[in-house]
Amino acid sequence: METSRGLLVACLRATGRPIYAIHPMAAARYRDRHTVTRKESDHLDAMVLANILSTDRAAHRPLPDDSELAQAVAVLAPPSRMPYGTEPRPNKLRSHLREYFPGFLAAFQHKREGVSGSIARAVLAAAPTPEQTAKLTRTHLGTLLKKGGRERGIETEDERLRAALRVPQMRQPN
Repeated sequence: METSRGLLVACLRATGRPIYAIHPMAAARYRDRHTVTRKESDHLDAMVLANILSTDRAAHRPLPDDSELAQAVAVLAPPSRMPYGTEPRPNKLRSHLREYFPGFLAAFQHKREGVSGSIARAVLAAAPTPEQTAKLTRTHLGTLLKKGGRERGIETEDERLRAALRVPQMRQPN
């Protein structure tokens, strides 16, 4: 893989498979061995990554077996490539939710405001983890919808959100 963190890495770690993080520049150099054009494709990238380990496994090392706490810290405090405070806030929230709670993004993606809306913020403030969100009762979710400014169709939206937030999804270890 060309990354050492994220939901896919967390799920693969849970299976016990060794994971090798290959730097994208190293993968690009290996790609040059197999094609004369600089064209990228998923098929070629998969073949290159597989060949890297079959030919030069000794030159690469698997990701260490971090504790679940260390993995959670890596997700919540990822290395930043931008100076503090320069990334727009809605994009930063969306990025963090994509890494930690993708089901929340899916539940609010059809809304005009998305995750920046008052209803999404109210639900996230009341239940910030997937486990807590799945335990929200109809009454509590209805109260949160009213708190977020919803006046009509509360029962319908309540049912839709409950179903969307309870869908099984990939998750980071706790």
